Amino acid sequence: MMKVYKISGNKAIILFIIIILFLLILFLLALPIIIFLFILILGYIFFKYKFKGFLKHIYYRLRRKKIKIIDNSNNGEIKINFRKSLENVDDDTKMFINYLKNIGAKVDKRYVYINGYKAYPIYKSSYPVNEIITLNYPEDVEAVILGLKGSPDNPKFLFLIPKEFLKRRMHIDEIKRFILNI
Repeated sequence: MMKVYKISGNKAIILFIIIILFLLILFLLALPIIIFLFILILGYIFFKYKFKGFLKHIYYRLRRKKIKIIDNSNNGEIKINFRKSLENVDDDTKMFINYLKNIGAKVDKRYVYINGYKAYPIYKSSYPVNEIITLNYPEDVEAVILGLKGSPDNPKFLFLIPKEFLKRRMHIDEIKRFILNI
């Protein structure tokens, strides 16, 4: 014959508290493992997306610059030199530089000096479709002189953008406040 135990009253409350305490202790023992797995999963997601995207961004920035490789270094390494002079620019930019000379700018090998700024010249023949202009300029300039529309020897709009406001990609509305009236 089987015995049937009845738990009621104080014994039921004590048994319920013991079961809850047992589950709480079990959870506290498993908590470090759960936290470790959570950190591991977050680390995997971070490195998979953020770090990989960061490396792609660096690769894209290096790939889109015009580089010249010189292998005559003394320790065997290959030196990569970015374009540093205005002599190696395309014909439109050369015509634009000549226009800037005609309006009173001074030109040396690397920069154009206009209105007290050491500027880098950029000429764009037309507005881009999405009205965002990409500006590729050296880091050590004080400003960028941007010629838009028209011909390179007489651009319709001329902008002098100081370095404090420069970004690699600028909307045309951001640039309009820097128009240069000559």
